[in-house]
Formats: sequence, C-alpha cells, structure tokens
Amino acid sequence: MPDQLPTVGYGLIGAGAFGQFCIEQYRQLEGLVPVALADKHGHIAEQAASRFDMDICDSVEAMLGRDDIQLIHIATPPNTHADLAMRALEAGKHVLCEKPLAISADDAEQLVATAGVRERALAANLIMRYNPLCEAVKTIVDEGLLGQPLHGFFENYAKDEPLGPDHWFWNPAVSGGIFIEHGVHFFDLFEWWLGKGQVVAAQQSHRADSPIVDQVHATVRYGREVLVNFYHGFTQPTRLDRQQMRILFEHGSVTLTEWVPTHIAIEVFTEQAAAERIAALLPDPHTHPIAHYTDGDRVGISRHKPYSVDGFWHIASHAGMDKPALYGHVLRALMQDQLQAIADINHSRRITEANGLRSVQTAARATELAAASD
Repeated sequence: MPDQLPTVGYGLIGAGAFGQFCIEQYRQLEGLVPVALADKHGHIAEQAASRFDMDICDSVEAMLGRDDIQLIHIATPPNTHADLAMRALEAGKHVLCEKPLAISADDAEQLVATAGVRERALAANLIMRYNPLCEAVKTIVDEGLLGQPLHGFFENYAKDEPLGPDHWFWNPAVSGGIFIEHGVHFFDLFEWWLGKGQVVAAQQSHRADSPIVDQVHATVRYGREVLVNFYHGFTQPTRLDRQQMRILFEHGSVTLTEWVPTHIAIEVFTEQAAAERIAALLPDPHTHPIAHYTDGDRVGISRHKPYSVDGFWHIASHAGMDKPALYGHVLRALMQDQLQAIADINHSRRITEANGLRSVQTAARATELAAASD
C-alpha cells in the first residue's frame, strides 16, 4: 500500500439523509475530497451543498464530465442503480453503489463485466464484512474454534412505521422487493462466513387485502450441510425494530443482535484454549464460566465424534461503540478499502465486484422462488 493515497475526487448522486450521512463519514478520510453532488430535488441539493461546501451539478452528465471527480457514489432508489452505474463506468469513473448493485442479476452481471473492461473499481456498499464482531465470527469459522457450522438463521423484525403505503420500498419495480433491496446485506455476510450458497426454498406473505409483500423467508444451503433461514418482516413499530442472527456449531453457538450487529454472545463447550482464543478475538470480552470438567467428564461427543472438553463458557462482547458510531465506522472502512484499490491495483479488497453480483444473484433467486410460492 502506498505511504499516502492519491487524492480522489468524490461525487454524490442522491443527496438525501443517507447520502448526507455518508458524506459526514467520508470527509473524515484522508485522500478523499467531496467535490460535487446532484439531486433531482433542488432544495435538497442546495441544503446539502451548503452544509458540506460542495458544488451542485444540475445533471448527471455534468457530474460525469468533471475531471476533478474520479469516484461516483450512487445513493438513489434501487431501480436507478444499474443505469447510473453503467453511465459512470463508461465515463471512466470508479463507482460505489448503495445496495443492491442492480435489481436484476442480468444488469448486475453487465455492470461487473463493464467494470472489468474499463478497469474501474465497482462496489456495492455491503458494509457487514467490516464490522469487528462479524470479523470475529469469520475467524471462529475459519479456525474451527467451535467445530463445524451446522445451521443458522437471520430474523429481521423490521419497522415499517416510516414506510407509508405509497413509499417506493413496497413497489418491486423500484425496490426489487425485500430480498433485493435489503436482504443482499445478509446473503453477502453469510456467504463470507460459510462460502457460496444456493437458495433451496423461499416464500412470501402479502398484507391482508393489499398487494404489499411485507414478509419473506428463504432457506439457503451452504456447502453440503449448512442450512440457513432468512426471515425479513417489515411489520413493526419503530420502537420494536429488532434483529438477531445465529450460527449453531458442533461445540456451541454464536448469536449477534441488531441488523448492524452491536452485541455478540457465544456459548463455548470445548477446551479452555479455544475459549481463550475466541475471547481474544472480541473487544472487551466478558467471560462467564458455567461449568468446568475433570477426569472422565472431559469428553464431549457431537455427531458421533468424541473430543476433549475443559468447560462450558458464555462469552459476551459489544462492538465498543453505539449503533450510529458503528455504522459510520463500517461505512468509512469500506470506502477506505475501495480507495486503496484505486491507488494500488494489487490491493485485495474485502468487498469486490463479485460480492455485489453474488448478493444480487442470490436475492433474485430467492425472489423468484418466493413469487412462485403464492
């Protein structure tokens, strides 16, 4: 990695609340210079430009024609992503696109192919891989610290209070549907942990007397053995918005809470060295011994396989920051990763073009199977 990254000019398309939150984070990064923004709502563009001292471009073409912008960030509704990203790539720009990369797998595949031909970085803002708690789970899986993973779930009891009946979220022609608009985050995360997955079943539920699909469920098989269930229901008041994900292993389990996980709880039935290694992966871990074993009790059996057991522990940890701070952290980390790739073609990114494509392909297959279940 170069000692100092070259300066990259940043242009934002879509300057709503989330786009502005991103600018707040990105302007903290060395080497990234917010230059200009564009938004179809003039008053929003003016407010954001004044707040961040950025230029306003009155059209996408005007932004793409600027030589002082090398990276385009797309923060508009999902059905616009493919067209805007393609235009940016063809103009020679690097692209960071809010998830999903596109609302169809074919469009996502074309974007990835174009990025390759143009030798431009293209990434969807799939932030989960940069969460320190999710990184710890990745190491637990890779090092086999709890044995083999066996099963998992993600349950998203999401708020719909801000999503009025006419909101674009409910229109699959705009959002792509729940799996594509939102589920891509978690398809990507579990694929990072467990390897490539295949959707084997999916279902959806319509709101009574309404065309709105507000609950979806999919089962994805990872490898030969691991089945993971993904449920998303946009049905809750804001104050009851909550999420949980879990992986069951041969020798324990890992549970994370909130959609950007802020807490982790691990049950460990194994040797003390493995428990200590797991605790060392976590920020400020709290280890509670439940049982210690001696002599003949020091053998555990899982799936007909005996193994050595010293004890049973509960290990808990927090990400070390509240949810808004953690969200900012993962956004900055993903952007920093892309900036390093722009500076050094040999830099290995944690989120690449392939991840954006795979997450859309998985979500599109789940959407297809869910629609067929009606």
